[in-house]
Amino acid sequence: MKKELNGLFLIAIAVCLILWKLNVFNLPLEWAGVGTWGLIISAIMVYIIIKEVLKGKLSGIFFPLAIIGIIFDEPLGITAITPWVILVAAFLFTVAFDMMFPYHKKHYKHNHGDHNFDKYSSTISEDVDGYIRHGVTFASATKYVRSKNLVEADLSARFGALNVSFEGAEVPSKQIDVSCDASFGTIYLYLPRNWRVINKVSASFGGCDDKAINSNPDNADVTCTIVGSASFGEIRLFRV
Repeated sequence: MKKELNGLFLIAIAVCLILWKLNVFNLPLEWAGVGTWGLIISAIMVYIIIKEVLKGKLSGIFFPLAIIGIIFDEPLGITAITPWVILVAAFLFTVAFDMMFPYHKKHYKHNHGDHNFDKYSSTISEDVDGYIRHGVTFASATKYVRSKNLVEADLSARFGALNVSFEGAEVPSKQIDVSCDASFGTIYLYLPRNWRVINKVSASFGGCDDKAINSNPDNADVTCTIVGSASFGEIRLFRV
């Protein structure tokens, strides 16, 4: 449902822009000294802030707030701190809130047992009975998953890069969920060619690039469902 709502929001913006340029209706040329494009970008930032708050991810609101502040700096009387001071402040607030109020991921659709991992420390690496957790913050790391009974993987990259290879993993259940959270970072996933990959990643000013989107085998040994988000970050999928 979240992806559908995100899509509808973007479609609504696109339709409004088309109708505006076709003179079907007129958007306000400016409000409080801010032009139409500034208002549209601000609306998108408000949307992202609401999403982050609803997820309980407070550290994700400061960069959108900073962008709104830069757009409305004259009406707000904060031109002395835009753009660089407010961006640096947003970066520091993001890091501080990430440390003080770490985001706790809720279970996703395929919930196996009571495993619930705390996310985001400088470098995290755990493998507990097939439940994998790897994460980096202000760092980079490469992990090779060698579990003989892989069930779930929980991956995060905050202001860093995480490379994870599943080439040597075994999945007796024939189904695995991989949760990815790339916020101002990049996650590289190296997946076996004989896996069927279902990409359900949502992106906010980020992306999920699948280098082999049309290479799913007809008779896959394993079905891998990738969920999560890329906020000002990127998730890249490769087949090996």
